[in-house]
Amino acid sequence: AVWEDIMIACFGGSGTCSGKSDTFRKTIINKGCIGIVTAYTTYEMGGAVWKGTDGQTSDVGAPYAWDEAAAFYIGNIKPVVGDGYTGSAPGNLYSPYEFNWKRDKDFPGGTAIHTAAIPIMNYGLINLRGSSYNAANVQSAQTEMYKIFSIAAIRAVIKYSWTARGDGTLNEEFLAECWAYWRSASGYISTVNKATVQEIDALLDWSLTSIPATTPCEIKTKVESMYKALGISCAMVGVWSDAPAGSCLASPC
Repeated sequence: AVWEDIMIACFGGSGTCSGKSDTFRKTIINKGCIGIVTAYTTYEMGGAVWKGTDGQTSDVGAPYAWDEAAAFYIGNIKPVVGDGYTGSAPGNLYSPYEFNWKRDKDFPGGTAIHTAAIPIMNYGLINLRGSSYNAANVQSAQTEMYKIFSIAAIRAVIKYSWTARGDGTLNEEFLAECWAYWRSASGYISTVNKATVQEIDALLDWSLTSIPATTPCEIKTKVESMYKALGISCAMVGVWSDAPAGSCLASPC
């Protein structure tokens, strides 16, 4: 319902999107779709986990639901260039997988989460099928995917909180990207520290007319405080390749 209310408001320029520019509304709609599809991916993964525990391990049960999760995560469009796995993101997949791939490019020293996700999804599938069913391994795969989603959202909020501030003049398009990308996984991240996530949300409020110079560093510090509970690390997130030299963003933690 959260995404539904926001998308409807931004399509119609009403509610929370009242008075917002076309650029802002369009960006929320486009980038918000990443959050919607990510949410459906996790829904299908959750369905697969439940069906597995219920004994529905034939290929029309839990494995089918897990396959659906993979399909929504990766997408079903043939890449215009490359093999859909190595090199640069092709730019036409429009999926959470490609969003993660682009964040890998932004944070090249961290974990390559788009490539890491594929064996995780395959591992989950293998452990859901028939006599190979292993509940612990399936749960592990689901948790690892949540880490992937968390890293992508964290990288995005670090990068776009800086670009949204720009030279001191608010860039509303980047603020919209920052907000929407962060929300793609902030719901899950809030399960480890809801108060900190709400503090970050407040720093990205749509009513902002400017972003203080301290905000990107505040956000980075706040997300870092949740790494241990999320099961991720500074090294996994990495450093933004365009971080200004000498800034707080120029080091992993």
